[in-house]
Amino acid sequence: MKKPSWHELRFSREVAAVCALAFAAACTGALGDPTEEGPGASSSSTGGDEPPTTGSNPPQFQPAAGMLRRLTRTQFRNAVRDMLGVEVDTHQLDADSWNGNFAVIGAATVVTSERGVEQYHAAIEGAVDAVFADPARRDQFIGCAPSGAEDDACVRGFIEAQGRRAWRRPLEATEVNRLAAVAAKAAAELESAVEGARWATVALFTSPNFLYRPELGAPSADGSLRLTGYEMASRLAFLVWNSLPDQELLDQAASGALGTAEGIRAAATRLLEAPAGREAVGAFAEEYMRLDRISTQAKDTALFPEYSPALRAAMVRDMRGTWEVLAFDEGASALELFSTTKVVVNTDLAQLYGLDTAGLGSDAFEVRSLPADGPRIGILSKAGFLSQFANQKEGSPTLRGKFMRDALMCTPIPPPPGDVALELPEPPADKPLTKRQRLEIHRTEPACAGCHSFMDPLGLPLETFDAIGRFRTTDHGLPIDPSGEFDGVPVADARALGVTLSSNASVAECLVRKYYTYAAGHEERKVDRRVLDALTASFEGSGYRLRELVLDVVTNAAFSSVAPQP
Repeated sequence: MKKPSWHELRFSREVAAVCALAFAAACTGALGDPTEEGPGASSSSTGGDEPPTTGSNPPQFQPAAGMLRRLTRTQFRNAVRDMLGVEVDTHQLDADSWNGNFAVIGAATVVTSERGVEQYHAAIEGAVDAVFADPARRDQFIGCAPSGAEDDACVRGFIEAQGRRAWRRPLEATEVNRLAAVAAKAAAELESAVEGARWATVALFTSPNFLYRPELGAPSADGSLRLTGYEMASRLAFLVWNSLPDQELLDQAASGALGTAEGIRAAATRLLEAPAGREAVGAFAEEYMRLDRISTQAKDTALFPEYSPALRAAMVRDMRGTWEVLAFDEGASALELFSTTKVVVNTDLAQLYGLDTAGLGSDAFEVRSLPADGPRIGILSKAGFLSQFANQKEGSPTLRGKFMRDALMCTPIPPPPGDVALELPEPPADKPLTKRQRLEIHRTEPACAGCHSFMDPLGLPLETFDAIGRFRTTDHGLPIDPSGEFDGVPVADARALGVTLSSNASVAECLVRKYYTYAAGHEERKVDRRVLDALTASFEGSGYRLRELVLDVVTNAAFSSVAPQP
């Protein structure tokens, strides 16, 4: 990239300053001053109400307050790619905030730092530069020949057309005028109409109208607050495609077609049937299973020399891909996630699974099947799960069980007391112990016994897999006892665990609760109970099909209802 001129640097700083002020107004104006939450935080963005409880007379549903949500890193990457055709490195951006174990929930409370504003600006300016550096690509993007004048019909039409999708709504006249003025000023000082269009594009995409999703609603005929047509188009697109709505969806928003459950179902069905529709399940799986952590998971290189960045990326693709294959290609029950033999592998991952690598490569993935009678079935036997809930040298029944208790049974375990030692003592070199034996000793401590009894029996059946998910039969030279239990049912090993999960209706009910919180963008509350009961019944009636769950969630009135901001 060429070194920018003084004029260009000046315009860059001006645009950044304008956007920084807009960020501040967006974050601290109408919605107050949200607090930042780090990974693993669990405070609710809807007031911290308790989750639904059992009972025959649940309270009436009440919508959650309207929110302003920053795009997650993945949503930002997808949106820039879909608008500009450029891939951006999101690792250089402010980290997502994880509330309720979902980044999409944390998006309503995350605080964008001053440094974060600069990072977004740099990412967008780099993407815009990539487009404008190629004359053919630039001309296609603008769609006309700009003149540089403030009343330039070309630039104004370009701003209106690109802005409608980038901001997920039509621009107001004052907004078009402001961006057209940026273009005219830049064109005059830089003596280039094209440069004027470039800086208008930078301003368009660094605006909080691109980086934030308002879901504030407007009064409906009965006086309740409902998402506007454009807000519904945005919410649908970011749930199903994890990206911006297309022009057809925006046209449906303008026509009022998204004002009815039937119209929403028709629109969502079209989105699901598009290639990007797999994101409706894949993106959920990635957040639900916390696959983001795999890329930063360290292992002992002496013990696991094959644990490369490429293998870790393959683990993520395998996990996501299996969810997508079952939901879209096979239309299978979601409970088959725990008993499936399907894997999505390249050479590296196939070798770890002990599969034939013929026809595969580092970048050549295929859907394969594990041996029908093998020890590895379902998503809990995948390397992407096993390596994540492990330390640098060995797997962790406790961490694996904790995840199952929280994510699959919806009964989270509280954090340990601050004065409890979390590390298991190492046995003497001449008296090796298995992990099970060490945990049994650890559970003799009264402060540890209670919580560990809820976690360890769930994770012990997975002890036949090491810290990166390789199958093994011994631990420190001693035979592994992989027995355990799930929800009171004894299981002999990992295979039996998967089979047990695949017939457990309470797991399906928990999955509904998790997907609803992901789609609604807030944690569970008591007042969600009736909605969750209805969704659980329809999920069971569909044969536990994930695609139908998506449609049922988006057509439920709860998905389009909001409450006034507090």
